[in-house]
Amino acid sequence: MNLSNTGRGLRTALVAVLCALFFLLAMGITLLGSSVYRQTVSTSDDNYTQRTALSYLVNQVRRAGSVAVGSFESYPALDLAEPGGNYHTVLYVSDGELRELYTERGSGLTSADGTAVLPLEGLSLAVENGTVTFTVTQDGKSWSASVSPRTGVAEVGEVEG
Repeated sequence: MNLSNTGRGLRTALVAVLCALFFLLAMGITLLGSSVYRQTVSTSDDNYTQRTALSYLVNQVRRAGSVAVGSFESYPALDLAEPGGNYHTVLYVSDGELRELYTERGSGLTSADGTAVLPLEGLSLAVENGTVTFTVTQDGKSWSASVSPRTGVAEVGEVEG
């Protein structure tokens, strides 16, 4: 009887150790999976901002009747005019947002009147040989894209609202 009780106790201990080992392995896999998930979400957010901002800027330039690069209240800005009209769209970054201001020329609107499109820390614009290069900055990382508008690019000083 004593030998039988020892065998039973040993089996019970073995089952308890196996359950504990299973629990520890399950927790380890869960923690590892959550770490991979967090990293994937972070990378996805960065890619979303990058792709959306650059795609938005490139497509706005492609649809514009005329394209000018200048500054709007000291912010680097794109001035996109409609073909044959007095209305234009000004794209710039202010207060951590990519903003769009669609208005009639000379309306007197300011950078605060623009509509926020995307969160973005910075926008820089460069013109070289008829090509506009956009560089967007978010969370200290920068991405660039270039486009050659079919209508050409003008460099202007101050863009009026």
